[in-house]
Amino acid sequence: MVTNITDKTNILWQLSRIRTDNKREELRRREEIETLHPDVTAIDDEIIQLSLKEARNRIMSDNTDREASTKALQESTKALTEKRKQLLISYGYPADYLEPIYNCPICNDEGIVDGVSCICVKKMQIDDLYKNSNLDKILSTENFDTFDLTYYSKECSDDRPSPYDNAEHHLQNAKNFVQYFGKKFDNILMYGEPGLGKTFLTNCIAKELLDSGRSVLYLTSNELFEDILSKAVMGRTKNEALYDLYDSIFSCDLLIVDDLGTELMNSFVQSQLFEIVNRRILEERSTIVSTNLSLEQLSDRYTERIMSRFVQHYTFYYFYGENIRYQKRTALLNENS
Repeated sequence: MVTNITDKTNILWQLSRIRTDNKREELRRREEIETLHPDVTAIDDEIIQLSLKEARNRIMSDNTDREASTKALQESTKALTEKRKQLLISYGYPADYLEPIYNCPICNDEGIVDGVSCICVKKMQIDDLYKNSNLDKILSTENFDTFDLTYYSKECSDDRPSPYDNAEHHLQNAKNFVQYFGKKFDNILMYGEPGLGKTFLTNCIAKELLDSGRSVLYLTSNELFEDILSKAVMGRTKNEALYDLYDSIFSCDLLIVDDLGTELMNSFVQSQLFEIVNRRILEERSTIVSTNLSLEQLSDRYTERIMSRFVQHYTFYYFYGENIRYQKRTALLNENS
């Protein structure tokens, strides 16, 4: 997924287009109001005249008079601005209809805040990654509406709930995770054998949050450690877009790490995984981890510090039952036979 990292120049060009489109819309709105309701835009002329008068007063007056004059201007401007808002509302427009339009109020669509990339730039890069990968198509088919519980057996074994009841419980918890996202801090660790719906349910969550405007970064474990961390942390590349993506690992609203345990294990992976998990917990940024390993295998593979963070700060979703991918393949073969 991260083989074609979005060029930051392309993002800046997109921002330029956004600014142009917004300015065009601002002009259209003003011309509309000037034509239909000139009494509204006349208030702007009053504000301009007051400002010019204040400028002249500042030149001619002493410091005491300047303070009083400035305060009077502020009060008059506030009153006129409120009058304009009320007029717009009375004509059926939003109160801010003539205000500047920004897609991102943080950076005013410039892409830079205090010399660093705005969060909107990072979100645009992540969105472009999805569009340039198969995941964009996957999320259109793997979502809460298409999560099919009928693949899970309703038969119970041992003392645990049936695979159906277990999956239904996880599905409801996942919906709650989305519903309370940003209000209640939580993380998820999905584990169990392959083909039981872990990645599917992760995609359901990702789609809902992306559709609501949240920044979601989805990476397989190999992509995370091999394609990004090893290159960014070890300084093996000068690609600015990759460093922005590296920052997004820590700053995105939701980080998804799929197939944990498939990466090549070494001390670098251990330290970086702890850094990511721990830092996102401290900053209360949610993370979802999925793995085909059992809890015992996870404990054998990762350090005690990492496992303690999982145990203390993650909700565990254990999946079991018959392999759904195998069921689907068998059904397809039977249809074609």
